[in-house]
Amino acid sequence: MSVPKVTIVVPVYNVSKYLSKCLDSLINQTLKEIEIVLINDASPDPEDDRICKEYVSKDQRIKYIVHDKNKGLGGARNTGIANTSSNYIGFVDSDDWVELNMFEKLYDAIQKEDADVSQCFFTEHIGTQSKTRRLKKFRKQDDFLNATNVLAWNKLFKKTLFTENKIFFPEHHSLEDIATIPRLMYFVDSMAQVKESLYNYMVTREGAITANYERIFSDHSVVFNLIKKFMIDKEVWNSHRMFFERRLIRSLLHDVSRLLKDTVIEEKKKKDMITNGLEKSTNLLRYPHKIIQSSLRETKKSLERYKRILIIKQLVRF
Repeated sequence: MSVPKVTIVVPVYNVSKYLSKCLDSLINQTLKEIEIVLINDASPDPEDDRICKEYVSKDQRIKYIVHDKNKGLGGARNTGIANTSSNYIGFVDSDDWVELNMFEKLYDAIQKEDADVSQCFFTEHIGTQSKTRRLKKFRKQDDFLNATNVLAWNKLFKKTLFTENKIFFPEHHSLEDIATIPRLMYFVDSMAQVKESLYNYMVTREGAITANYERIFSDHSVVFNLIKKFMIDKEVWNSHRMFFERRLIRSLLHDVSRLLKDTVIEEKKKKDMITNGLEKSTNLLRYPHKIIQSSLRETKKSLERYKRILIIKQLVRF
């Protein structure tokens, strides 16, 4: 087989219900010169292994790697990066699916503009409802932390962005994209935009990490300490701390808002998660004592106030 133009990395863990639909959307891509790297992250579901082997047997473009121990979504993606044959990498979560021309469109765009990254719009699916998400075009700026969305799976990347700059996903933590994409953007000069919805994202499914609020809130501090260390190493912490705080506030607001809408978790449990989970994260802010309030709604309001202050300060700065 000739050298592929694009490698698609697909972590696999407890997704047998969705996996075939995902893989069908990949093996039938209009861009034929692709490589698909399946990473079985020590999945306890034997059907995951059976389905992967079935697809390997019928498509020689598929590589299948099995982890002896679970490394989490981030670790599985890192294994995929280390086992690519092409110069461009895309990531697809195995409970999602993509349009058949997604990687042809992304590849053509990144080639045409000689860009570091290309990205497309996506569609969120919640039960029988769906909504297309359109994204702002990337603009090179000092605020690399907020220059673009933090999604990994709607993009195509130059492989060297990861390998030459030693930027990889954290293992055994949620919020892998938030930990990784902002750091990656420090090295990105240009991003091509495909103004079409080509990725289909399953917002919720049973057992999905996006529903595990306790873990998400505890991981915020881990992820943003990783970003802080990166900024210190690059000697931009003092000059870019305002941007860091804005990125952190945006992330916390997103998850607090989602938790507020949850109709299953009791209010007392929600309050405990906020109090315990936010303390370490808000300590990364210059004025942490103003954030956590007596109720979830008041905490959300205080986050919104802090965000407005940061926006005003950023406008005054420029």
